[in-house]
Amino acid sequence: MAVLKNGANGGFSGKVGSIVGYNLNGQDVIRGLPKKRTKKPGEKEQLNRNKFALTQHWLQPLLAFVRIGFKNYAPTFQGFVAAKSYNSKYALKQDAAGSAYVDPTLALLSFGTLTLPQTMSMEQVGDKIVVTWSKEGHYQGIDLAMLMAYVPETKQTSYDTAAAKRYEGKASLAMPHNHKGHAVHVYIAFVAFDHAAQSDSYYLGAIEP
Repeated sequence: MAVLKNGANGGFSGKVGSIVGYNLNGQDVIRGLPKKRTKKPGEKEQLNRNKFALTQHWLQPLLAFVRIGFKNYAPTFQGFVAAKSYNSKYALKQDAAGSAYVDPTLALLSFGTLTLPQTMSMEQVGDKIVVTWSKEGHYQGIDLAMLMAYVPETKQTSYDTAAAKRYEGKASLAMPHNHKGHAVHVYIAFVAFDHAAQSDSYYLGAIEP
């Protein structure tokens, strides 16, 4: 049984014959019932599947961060799906042996229209990462700085999606646990207090072991 929404001209939810109606990210959509596939995927299709799975695996520890960072990427894309789509296209590379990998220097953890400061830098101070940025430009006083430190090899992260107000020009973050012997990749992005807008993330560099 299906339920009509907004009268006869509106969308519906539920099953009618061979189609299913549902709401996806504020839009009413319909699709056919899934059919069992008997044909094996071709070599190119399987390669694309493997690459997409690799990107998902790389991004999974960053889920809470990219959900905010990619929240407004597109009306029909949720944050994590949007991050997978973008990074599969732009951050996925191949080494000399032909193996795929995500390049941390090209990865985006946030995408948006807020402008970034002209200068940004970071340094390790003891067991903390101290990040500074210039305070010029036009922005809301309550815009927030988001910081991420990530060790892809161990999947350890340390992050704060409200590390400081943008006007403060400085924030700190604890180093991730279990980072010994591995590079720690550090990112910064800015987000409106109500998450209505974001900046692109910026790769600050790696703290080498």
